[in-house]
Amino acid sequence: AQGHRVLVETGAGHHDIFVKKINASDYISKPWPDLRRTLFYLRTEVRFYTEFVPELQARGFTAVPKVYDASYDLEGLIQEDESATDQSLPEPLEWSAMGKGGSIIMESIGEPYFQDSPITLDQAKETLSAVAALHASAWEDVELLQKAEARLSRGSYHLKTRNVKELEGIVGAWESFSSNFRHLDEALFERTRDLGMRIQGLAEFISDQVSPGPSDPYATLSHGDFKSMNCFLPPSNMTTPQSVILVDFASTGVGLGMSDVAMHIHHAVLPEDLANGGEEELFDHYLTQLNIQLGTMNKSYPHDVALRHYRLAVVDYFRFFLGRFWKSATPEAFLKKKESKNTALINRNVDSALAFLDRVDKCLRHLEMDKTCSNN
Repeated sequence: AQGHRVLVETGAGHHDIFVKKINASDYISKPWPDLRRTLFYLRTEVRFYTEFVPELQARGFTAVPKVYDASYDLEGLIQEDESATDQSLPEPLEWSAMGKGGSIIMESIGEPYFQDSPITLDQAKETLSAVAALHASAWEDVELLQKAEARLSRGSYHLKTRNVKELEGIVGAWESFSSNFRHLDEALFERTRDLGMRIQGLAEFISDQVSPGPSDPYATLSHGDFKSMNCFLPPSNMTTPQSVILVDFASTGVGLGMSDVAMHIHHAVLPEDLANGGEEELFDHYLTQLNIQLGTMNKSYPHDVALRHYRLAVVDYFRFFLGRFWKSATPEAFLKKKESKNTALINRNVDSALAFLDRVDKCLRHLEMDKTCSNN
């Protein structure tokens, strides 16, 4: 997507707006599954802003920019009733991308708000509070979530929205990553030597576990791409109370809130801040903020359930990251991206990557033990 800030003049004065535009013809060099996913991103975000935001705002979720116009035309490329998670549909025999695409015109969020990566523990608490408000606004609302299931998508790293080749090649991706990084922590990589096979064997099971249906317990709307650069932070010295503003709802759909939490924590917070209880502090903060809001509806998210969901989501995020980004990763490539704020810390900071790997192994061992016990 291409985004541009534009200054427009009306009878009421000048207005700074942001125009996000996607031309399908700009992506025709992509393989069909990747082009199709890009088009679904557009359709999902337009539908979220036009069909869901008004209702969510009425329920108290206000951490979104004002949208002036949002539309798309994808006729001949994807059908209106086609699901973003249906991988069985082949490429159309005849199609043209000319003139197809869409746009979203919204307010431009400028100073004093800012984006950053990495973010501090306190800033992460602010962003997690904002996404907790999103989750609370749709929590276990069967009617709303049935509509979302039909009209929106799943998270950006959900197994059903990814190219099937990612999972097929995940064992080789792990062998490549392990070979390139093993010298940095021999003990860690010896402990995780079979990680690629373990992930491949459990990928479908884990994906099912983090994919509630609209009527399932703990189901809600998940942002789906909850990185820190999709959050606009208010300055610490702002005199009037104002929450974080969330953007980029192109992957929003029915899911677990913990899928957002797991991605965010490891995408955006330095390993030294997560160490010595920092990760648990963020988990507890999110859960507390969510349960405060759920309490007004006589609902709750039990700690033991939330913790299991978090472990599942951590491993699920790793599956995506390994298959998509780490198959060709090297320490040298990390170094070249070290200042790229839109790149996940675990893909540009070696310490973050190794700490994440250690966390994944521990979470996976818990899940493997639980699955073994449930099968006996």
